[in-house]
Amino acid sequence: MRKIWLPLTLFLILFHFSQGTALIHNLTSSAPTVQSYYVDRLQVVTYNIRGCRDDQGYADPKKVVAALRPLSADIIALQEVDNTLPRSSFINQVAAIAASLHMNYAYAPSINFLFGTYGNAVLSKYPILHAASTPLPATWEPRSLLDVTLDWYGTPLHVYTTHLGVKASEHPEQIQSLYTYLQKKSGDTGVLLGDFNMYADNSLLDSVRSLLQDPLFEKHVVLGTLRSKQSLKEIDRIFLSHDLQFLQATAPPMGPSDHYPVLMEIAKRSDPMKKSGYAHVL
Repeated sequence: MRKIWLPLTLFLILFHFSQGTALIHNLTSSAPTVQSYYVDRLQVVTYNIRGCRDDQGYADPKKVVAALRPLSADIIALQEVDNTLPRSSFINQVAAIAASLHMNYAYAPSINFLFGTYGNAVLSKYPILHAASTPLPATWEPRSLLDVTLDWYGTPLHVYTTHLGVKASEHPEQIQSLYTYLQKKSGDTGVLLGDFNMYADNSLLDSVRSLLQDPLFEKHVVLGTLRSKQSLKEIDRIFLSHDLQFLQATAPPMGPSDHYPVLMEIAKRSDPMKKSGYAHVL
């Protein structure tokens, strides 16, 4: 029974249906789930969880929770999230993970099958006001952008998460689609997180960087976000609007996935026109 998920995944891709709308689940309280001592700071994470599967193909959301819990994140963007698929024992993975971490969540499928879905999610300690999913151009496997609006102590905060295609031939159109969407949101406070399936020096990312900060790239810092014995491979990224400030970042080598979670601490910038000199990479 080991590793049967790969051929099953390929089979499911051949029989996918249209993408679904975003689902929002807030806890009963309208206040932030956990009050932070620093109301102007956020711990944000992006993590491709690979359907909670380990290298043997066994899916267990508890292992993902075990990797995320020590990070104490306020916002978590997840990619490759399974929802009631047979390869992951028909579990609603985002609901299980969010319940264990006591967080609100929004989920939107990139692929909608007859008996389950697969896509992106955002978990938040802050109330979720709105969520919408936009398809991205793709020829091999459907991809999408999830846009979630949070209430960050009265400030609307957009959290965008995406997972670009594995084929480089799809990237130009997907990046152009991202740029067009984000350009319309250029005045909003927001973070873009996800698995971009390309390295930091790829010139296609320049258009995104014309709209948003890419702090680690600007500081010439490479974090190993993809498991590799040979060299640091960084394909998971976090971009910030210009009214946010980068403080520190790390990518601890943990969890069942072939990706590592990327944690970045950010803050509201007191003067959006000024760039702070304080930055640290753990």
